[in-house]
Amino acid sequence: MEPIIKVKDLYFSYDNKNLAINKLSLEIYEQEWVCILGHNGSGKSTLSKLLIGLLVPLKGEVVVNGKILSEETVYDIRKEVGIVFQNPDNQFVGSTVLDDLAFGMENQQINREEMKKRIDKYIKKVKMEDYLSSEPHMLSGGQKQRVAIAGALALDSKVLIFDESTSMLDPQGRDDIVSLIKDLKTEGDKTIVSITHDINEAMLADRIIVMKNGKTITSGLPTEILQDEALMRECGLDVPMTVKLSKKLKTYEIIDKLYVRQEDLVNSLWEYNLKK
Repeated sequence: MEPIIKVKDLYFSYDNKNLAINKLSLEIYEQEWVCILGHNGSGKSTLSKLLIGLLVPLKGEVVVNGKILSEETVYDIRKEVGIVFQNPDNQFVGSTVLDDLAFGMENQQINREEMKKRIDKYIKKVKMEDYLSSEPHMLSGGQKQRVAIAGALALDSKVLIFDESTSMLDPQGRDDIVSLIKDLKTEGDKTIVSITHDINEAMLADRIIVMKNGKTITSGLPTEILQDEALMRECGLDVPMTVKLSKKLKTYEIIDKLYVRQEDLVNSLWEYNLKK
């Protein structure tokens, strides 16, 4: 199966001296939820901007749904890939939520009836139908993110990139957005790329790609990556609480006394966390 996103030997520098992206290669497949995990400065957000042509690489290739990203194809690729940034204020152009949702579709010359149908569908999906006449800057952080997601969905993008989209939110706002991403994944018609350093968000993905110093270090299932304490420490990332707890119980020999294998306990804690 061909990947929907393919990055090969990508290089990028902001100052022509230090590489923010250093020979980075990765593949993302259709309808996957992939989490790109890394500490601040690892190159995650730079990668997201390279994927949609907001930055131009020094070398390398980005292919989206069979199209090589270039000056000629960048606008076609942006129809395929929607992005929700850390600060959605940077994305709003309309004076009201309704105007903002319509703006992107007007640029794509979508007819009025289809625009109305999509707005009705996606504003309900993000539970913001009561705010269509509101000014975007008057909304809370979580509400702004919901509107930004509705805008990306309304453009019928095959791929949705969430670039640190929960990092500025309070715990409830973060839970709301992660829950919405889970719903999108359940529906199964979108490829989701979440770029984050939030371990709890990463636990929910189908696959994790770990970045450090502008490179991909490894990729694998969340249960494989997040339990690798040496790897997590090397990349400046925290270990999930489920793993920490099981290690602590093992230290006090509680697991042995309960006749429970550490592996079984970790798996049970993991499953509990995913159901929350």
